[in-house]
Amino acid sequence: MSRLYTRVTTVTLLGATLLAVVAQVAFSQLSHAQAQTHARAQVHRHSHTRRAHHRKSQPRRPGPVQELRVLAQTSGQVSIGWRRARRGSVPLDGYRVTRDGLVLGQTRRLSYAVRVGPGTHRITVAAVDLDGRLGPASSPLTVTVPGPPGSGETAPGARGASAPRATPTPSTPSVPSTPSIPPSTPGGLKTQTVGEESAVVEWDASTSGEAVGYRVFRDGATVGQTQGLSMTLEHLAPGTGYTITVVAVDSQGATSAPSAPLELETATPIPPSPPSGLEASVLGDESAVVQWGASTAVSGEIVGYRVFRDGTSLGQTPSLAMTLEHLAPETGYTITVVAVDSLGATSTPSAPLEITTAPPPQTHGTAQAALLDSTSESFDDLQAHYQQIGVLYPTYFECGAGGGVTGENNPLVTSWAQERGIAVMPRLNCQNPLQEEQVLNYPATYGHELIETLASLCDTYHYQGIQVDFEGAPPAERNGFTAFITALAAKLHEQGEKLSTIVTAKTENVKTGRAAMYDDAALAEVSDYVFVLDWGLHWTTSKPGGIDELPWFKKVAEYAANVSPANRSKFVLGMPMYGIDWANEGGPSNPGATLEYGEIVALENEFGVTPEWDAEAADPHFSYTADGVPYSVWYTDKQSVEARVALAQSLGLGVGLWHLGNEDQSIWEIPGLD
Repeated sequence: MSRLYTRVTTVTLLGATLLAVVAQVAFSQLSHAQAQTHARAQVHRHSHTRRAHHRKSQPRRPGPVQELRVLAQTSGQVSIGWRRARRGSVPLDGYRVTRDGLVLGQTRRLSYAVRVGPGTHRITVAAVDLDGRLGPASSPLTVTVPGPPGSGETAPGARGASAPRATPTPSTPSVPSTPSIPPSTPGGLKTQTVGEESAVVEWDASTSGEAVGYRVFRDGATVGQTQGLSMTLEHLAPGTGYTITVVAVDSQGATSAPSAPLELETATPIPPSPPSGLEASVLGDESAVVQWGASTAVSGEIVGYRVFRDGTSLGQTPSLAMTLEHLAPETGYTITVVAVDSLGATSTPSAPLEITTAPPPQTHGTAQAALLDSTSESFDDLQAHYQQIGVLYPTYFECGAGGGVTGENNPLVTSWAQERGIAVMPRLNCQNPLQEEQVLNYPATYGHELIETLASLCDTYHYQGIQVDFEGAPPAERNGFTAFITALAAKLHEQGEKLSTIVTAKTENVKTGRAAMYDDAALAEVSDYVFVLDWGLHWTTSKPGGIDELPWFKKVAEYAANVSPANRSKFVLGMPMYGIDWANEGGPSNPGATLEYGEIVALENEFGVTPEWDAEAADPHFSYTADGVPYSVWYTDKQSVEARVALAQSLGLGVGLWHLGNEDQSIWEIPGLD
């Protein structure tokens, strides 16, 4: 300390005039705390990133000081202590001590020595952080110092005790022990240097009063206090304006009026140079890898590169390359890159790179498969095995009243499959007897309306055709159905599209029952495909058993192969890839539940059962008991489907799969499907 300001106060005590130094200790402690400000600020600067100062949320102040108490006391001095305050958003810088409304000083310790004269004094302590924010003041500590005999002040306790006494609750109004003449206002406040995140300000000394330090404010908030005539302001935001003021502080804590405000603006950082040499190192059908040369930093340091696709940010990377994913095949994109520095500045964009993704690998498959548009698992399965599929039947549409159609196209599924050479022929599901009767018995109105609607859908969405699934009509509708299919096929063929007609399984050309509505030979003449639902020997309300037992499946296949020899190649044997779980031997009163292969495997694991292979049916099955109820499960897997694929191929028939989704994935390893 270069100078020591000592205020001398005359106190009359026990009839004698004594000189007492009332502020030397307080000023000593204040100066000690101020001397460490710069070092602590450096620690604070490195513990907070630059971006912390761009947050828009209000910083939290320090918590209140608690348990303020007297540690020791004499006739002219009280040592006080307190418990450490909770920090806010910014680390603590210390504790500010106030006596009777005047700031005495600041310390980093948890104790402080306060000079007191005769009378009652109120002392409070508040925590202050490195940005100058004060926390709530403690509850006031009241200290009473007795006066000399005859002064009107009554000494507490017996035998004329003269030591101060303290009470933790507020009582009498604050009475300063000695009036303070504040120092004069500092002048000449100006900037010495201004950077992007810091600035140095300086001022002239206070010319009157006994200033021991100067308190600096930024936008009204205390930055800190110093004994010198300058201060470095840190943690500033680049390109931002601030208002700075300074007050002088004397040894009693009295402050001058604020200086004239100084308006300063931090420097705007110079952005880095743009990346150069942007190019595509890998270009696929759904992804691409782009790379570029490093940028040169100017103000800050390069922290990353932001990549844009058609003006939309894809993300930021610290490296000099990025993989662009989820691209569409055979599609053009414009790619640009900007550099980002540690101050948040971005370069101008790189020269744009124009890329066009490659066409996807095309399918080489011949299998025909149904896709359930109601579940994403079906589309996921298609993406995994599309190269083994030649024709896709997505379940988009249903028959409506009066020859109408309900449902909608799924553009993702349709375009994805078509881009890979798969023929997309959406299925029209029509199993409502009333709607079937309208279409088949009123061909000039309802039938014509449905045909025109289906043809329009093909033209609008560029489908390769339509699959029609009429089921459950009475045998009397046989000729009407054949006439409808003949007219629909003619309309589609006129547009260059195909027709797939679904028929139920039969072993002979029956004229009664559910399958009688189909004149298979006549339908094969006009259709491009006849998709035979070669399952249903056992169903949900039948007794348990294989849903496509091989001997029966074979009879259906042989009938299809010979009903129209000239059109044999048009017939496709539909094969189920699911199972049924029956309780209590099934039947109408105990309908079974259809299960996906994944659900069936989960049941096996849950009940610890091992499936058995029925050699005659060529299907797996197992039984289990739950809550005392016996269950029987029959299903298909790779082994059962493989036998049926081999049969179809031996007869010159196509292979159809119902349906993509959660089937036994090893099915796709079957010869003829791989």
